[in-house]
Amino acid sequence: MWVLLETSTINSYKLHTYGPKKNIGRNDTLYYKVPDSGFTELLKYNPAPIPFVIDSTNYPFYAIMFIKGIYSNESYRVPGLWEYLNYKKEKIGHIHVFLVTEGKEGHIQTALEKFTDNNKNVRFLSLAQPKFDSINHLYFKEKPIHIDYSFFVLIDSKRNIRGYYDGRFVSEIKRLIDEYKHLRLKDEKQKLINQNEIKSNS
Repeated sequence: MWVLLETSTINSYKLHTYGPKKNIGRNDTLYYKVPDSGFTELLKYNPAPIPFVIDSTNYPFYAIMFIKGIYSNESYRVPGLWEYLNYKKEKIGHIHVFLVTEGKEGHIQTALEKFTDNNKNVRFLSLAQPKFDSINHLYFKEKPIHIDYSFFVLIDSKRNIRGYYDGRFVSEIKRLIDEYKHLRLKDEKQKLINQNEIKSNS
């Protein structure tokens, strides 16, 4: 595995890190981190909302999208995701996907069940207005001008924003999957390096 990691493209390919950043030294940069808390999960068979935290232990990497009711006339802007969940599930089933909807009634979740039925890696989170907008914007701070607030956002284990993807297109979901794999490989490589240093020092 070590040889595979050393000879792979992860050594030469670097993904962007988005959001505000601050230089804290000659070669050091402090990157913006999204918060883990602030969501309320609406369970399908339990109307009482409970607090929900996307913690780094259970969800070290994840993709998240904020869906408004007005997107219903565009298939909620998730046709690309739907394609993968229905026809290429093995390629995306290992990625934690959160679909955050506005409102407390869960009507969007009901409409979207056909897209996500029998996919355990996909979860719905619901936020009431205006909290939906305020948390939505936390994932798009200082975003590139061409990025829309309805795009999928890829978050790494440090809670940095690593990519934006238009869920309407299969090619964009493929890019999300590829870049997710890239980040996971880099993370595993760093863990191996850290473990090797510890063994060398002991």
